[in-house]
Amino acid sequence: MRQLLLSLTVAALVLGLTGPLAGAQKEPPVIEPMTAAPIPIGIGPYGTLTTCQMGNLHAPAWSITSFIYPPDNYKLAFDPLATCSVCPAGFKVNTIHVVLQAKRTCTVVLSVDFEEAAYPTPDCTAPGPVQCTSNLYQFNLGVGTWDLPVPITCDCLTPGHKYLLGVHFDSRSCTAANLGLILDAGPAALCLNWNDYGAGWGDLLVDYPTWPGQLLFFADTECCDLPVSTQSNTWGAIKDLYRN
Repeated sequence: MRQLLLSLTVAALVLGLTGPLAGAQKEPPVIEPMTAAPIPIGIGPYGTLTTCQMGNLHAPAWSITSFIYPPDNYKLAFDPLATCSVCPAGFKVNTIHVVLQAKRTCTVVLSVDFEEAAYPTPDCTAPGPVQCTSNLYQFNLGVGTWDLPVPITCDCLTPGHKYLLGVHFDSRSCTAANLGLILDAGPAALCLNWNDYGAGWGDLLVDYPTWPGQLLFFADTECCDLPVSTQSNTWGAIKDLYRN
């Protein structure tokens, strides 16, 4: 069995190589076929209260290399009810998974977030209001494809909306050619995959027409009950309801 490089710490310093692309044009992505399933990195108790998972649960198919240039941000839009229908009252996210490939040993510092979708047009989901954000975490990766579970604390949310899973790459110690984003088999769809490397949010399929699939981000969730709104009427107004 492949040996796992198991160091995970909250990052206090910006490490490694960062790219000079803030506000500039990114180079076209290098698209490579995937040949191995992701290996999960265990990080203790996080994700133990999992009722179901939501996001992109498809198998990995493509690796996108020469494309992560910190500080770099990615978002995946999704419908919670597409993969998790057992929490009709509400759900709470406790872990967000990011699937990456390392072609050389690599230290990656990243954080994740969970947010509601905005609608620039009625049928297009785009990055919107952030609901919760994690700390920065450092992952030391050996050669291979890795499932990185990042703990996050979120309030209870309703499943009747579309949301986005977000990943912020703060730094990396390896070159861009040796670190890959993982996608499913696709085909890619508009208004689902987003990237901001300093020039504002762009739809990856619009910016790169050969983009082959959806980002492989997903979340562990548990059921919860949304708080009941408090009664705003005065006591006198409530008594008047019963006088007639």
